[in-house]
Amino acid sequence: MYVAGIDASWSRTPFLKHRFLLDTDEQIEYMRRSHINAVDIDTSKGLDVAPLSVPDETLHASSFDGSTQAPSASDASRSFATLNVELAIAQETRDKLIRAVQLVFDGVRQTGVIDSEQVKETVQKVILATRTCSTHSMFRAMSEERPFDPSLGDHSLAVCMLAMIMGQALGYDSIQLKDLATGALLHDIGLLQLPPHLFHTVAPLSVKDRATFGLHPPIGSMMIEAQPEFSQTVCRIAAEHHVTPDGRGYPPEISAGSTAETSRIVMIADRYDELRIEFGGLQRLSSHAAIQQLLQEGELGHLDSPLVSLFLKQVGIYPVYSIVELNTSERGMITAINPATLHQPIVSLTYTETGRPYPNPLTADLSDPNQPIARSIKCVIPGESREAYRAA
Repeated sequence: MYVAGIDASWSRTPFLKHRFLLDTDEQIEYMRRSHINAVDIDTSKGLDVAPLSVPDETLHASSFDGSTQAPSASDASRSFATLNVELAIAQETRDKLIRAVQLVFDGVRQTGVIDSEQVKETVQKVILATRTCSTHSMFRAMSEERPFDPSLGDHSLAVCMLAMIMGQALGYDSIQLKDLATGALLHDIGLLQLPPHLFHTVAPLSVKDRATFGLHPPIGSMMIEAQPEFSQTVCRIAAEHHVTPDGRGYPPEISAGSTAETSRIVMIADRYDELRIEFGGLQRLSSHAAIQQLLQEGELGHLDSPLVSLFLKQVGIYPVYSIVELNTSERGMITAINPATLHQPIVSLTYTETGRPYPNPLTADLSDPNQPIARSIKCVIPGESREAYRAA
């Protein structure tokens, strides 16, 4: 059913929007636990009616079908103000979710046991977030530069959300998505049973410490298996998320050819976030550079290449919100991607080749062979504030 309203103010509920598609019994139960007594239902927009009647905002928030169709004209002309609002929602959603994840991890540190009910509730919040936030705004919120968090909650949430992007693109049903989100959230839970210095530092580990670090997948899997509420899929994700397709990963006793697709999804999400946060002494890369690294590792067989390609079709080689300079010396912000030609996204240009602002943003579809000027991306401008571009 499509929820069109909730009998509580926005500030008193865990939902960033009060209009979204509700399609599982678990979501209904979560709403009950959130002290919501009544909701308004729009009967013309549920899943039992023609798909085209579902509002655009819902389709945008959960459209992970891997389609290679070019963006519509409305996507191409989306304003900076709209993108700004979407990103603010995603950032606030992330802040709410990270607090819930930290409670889960704090409990494990204190007791050595995973609270399955607490995990279930947190995963439900994550699944709802994928319906209230656009793919690109959530990807940006999870990709923003941040210092390494030794509590691992920040990293685990990012991996969980990135994995959900791929799971939905693959058409996973609600049970599969729940298992994927749970496994991604708990993929590094075994690290909490190891000496803290192994992940409290960004310096490279010694040979001995690396051997100890490599024990965290089986330890995490055993912790999860001790809770009968968790599925075998969740256990496998924890055990297999470092077993690379080329056989160079760990633990060595697991065959590279036997791993689950969900484990390979989490491996890609995990690797991307590691490249962004200087985990294990890695040099922090920009989002664009991290994506290029994933592509290279997929080609070399370190990662599942088809899944890497799927991931890139959702987030782009040049993700939305990236600030770029073109071959014409014009500057602007990526506002949409072209899944069929990822290197040619749609850019809203705000600065001319001489550095002067355009009176009005100029939308350029770099994939259009009929564009009056042959434009292409020269470079990504890392670290530059997007405020000037949004305000233009």
